Amino acid sequence: MSDSKSESSRTVQETARTILRYLREHPDGASKEALAKRAGVAGVTVQRALKYMRETWDAPAQFNHATKQWQLLDRSFTLPLTDPEPEDLAAVVFAAALLSPLADEELNARVRRLIEQMDEAVEEKRSRQDSGRVRPRAVTATSTTSSEVDSRLISKLATSIGTGVVRIQYESPWANSRKHHDIEPWQLRIHDGSMYLRAFSRTYNEPRSYRVAQIVHARVLPEERPREQVPPRSQLWGSADPGYGIDSDRPGVATLRIRGGVARWVSRMKWDPGQEDRWVIEGELLERKVPYHSCREFARRLLSIVDGLEAIEPPELRDEVVQDAREFLERISS
Repeated sequence: MSDSKSESSRTVQETARTILRYLREHPDGASKEALAKRAGVAGVTVQRALKYMRETWDAPAQFNHATKQWQLLDRSFTLPLTDPEPEDLAAVVFAAALLSPLADEELNARVRRLIEQMDEAVEEKRSRQDSGRVRPRAVTATSTTSSEVDSRLISKLATSIGTGVVRIQYESPWANSRKHHDIEPWQLRIHDGSMYLRAFSRTYNEPRSYRVAQIVHARVLPEERPREQVPPRSQLWGSADPGYGIDSDRPGVATLRIRGGVARWVSRMKWDPGQEDRWVIEGELLERKVPYHSCREFARRLLSIVDGLEAIEPPELRDEVVQDAREFLERISS
C-alpha cells in the first residue's frame, strides 16, 4: 500500500472514531455537514468513514431520511480497542488481575500489551476531555488455589470449541495414569483458581469435564469434524451450576453447624445459590444447609474450616471428612 493510501485509510478510521463518539453524545443524530465540521474533514471523507463503520465495525449507524441525519441506534455500542472509555479500561484491568495468578507469562504479557494500548487511547481522550482513568496496576490479585496453564494449549482448545476435534493426553490425579482421549471441546471455565474444559468425549461417548492443568498434550485433528451439537448454556455442564462444583461424586445436601469466628467468617461466603443459613445462637453458632455436587470435593472444603465445625450431616459426608482427617493423622504420626 502506498503512503498516500495508508494515510487516507488512517484518516477514514480516525474520522469514523470521531463520528462514533459524536453520535453517542447526540442521540437525536447529526447531518453529514455537522459530522464533517466536527471531524474537520470533507463530506466525502465522512461518507467513506460511515461506510467503513457499518461494513467493518458493524456499527448500528443509520440515516434517517425524515430528518436527513445520521443516528446511532445503540448508544452503548463501543469499540474498546479503538475507542475505549475509562470504564472499558477498568474492566480489562480488573479481569487481567483475576487472570494473572492462573495464566502463564506469555498470556499475561499479551494482556499487559492490550492494557497498554487501551491506556494510551484513554489517556489521549483524557487530555481532550479531562476525564480520569484507572491506572494499569491499580488492581492486583492472589489465588492460593490456582494452577498455571499454558496459553498455547488454551488457544488450541478455545479455537476448537464448537468447530473441531482434539486429541488430548490426560493425566488423571486420582488414577495416577495418562490416557489419550478424542474430544469435541464445548467450553472453558475458571473455577476456584483452576481452568476446566467441558467437552464431548468420543472415547467414552458422553460429556466429560477435564481440568486443563492435567492435559499434558493436545493436538487438533484437522480431518475430523464434531458429531455432537453443543448443548444450550443451561445444560452445557449438566443439570447443576458448575460455578459451585465441577466434580461429581455422591451429590447430596449437607447440614452443618459451625461455631465462633469461623462461623462469622463463613457466614459471608456463598458456597451455593441454594444454601440456607440460620443462626442457632446469634453471631456464635451457625447452621448452614447447602447442596453439594461432590462428596469428596466438599469434604476437602470442610477440612479447611474443621476448627469451627461442630456437626456434619449426612453420615456419608461426615465419614468422608473423618476418614481424610484420620489418614492425615496417621501419616504424620508414623
